[in-house]
Amino acid sequence: MKRGHRQRLFAAVVGAVLGATFARAIEPLAQGPSGQERYRSLPYQRLYRAYPRIGAGVGALVGVGFAAIAQAQRRRLRERTPRSGGPSAGWRP
Repeated sequence: MKRGHRQRLFAAVVGAVLGATFARAIEPLAQGPSGQERYRSLPYQRLYRAYPRIGAGVGALVGVGFAAIAQAQRRRLRERTPRSGGPSAGWRP
């Protein structure tokens, strides 16, 4: 597997874990002061149980996005040629 793919996969896994953890942490916000769920209908109960999966999916997408942006930036900096008339990468005063 190429290095770039491994980095994106690692970022997706870390993002998924963080997203699921965050979603699990905000899950009690759906409960009222007595500890019971505010909305008791079946669609809301399913939604509350799906919070960690939703958080994991969003976290994975965000992680892959950040990894792709970082890779593109590294590639752009590596392929960049210095401008003429200005200081180059090897320029020393």
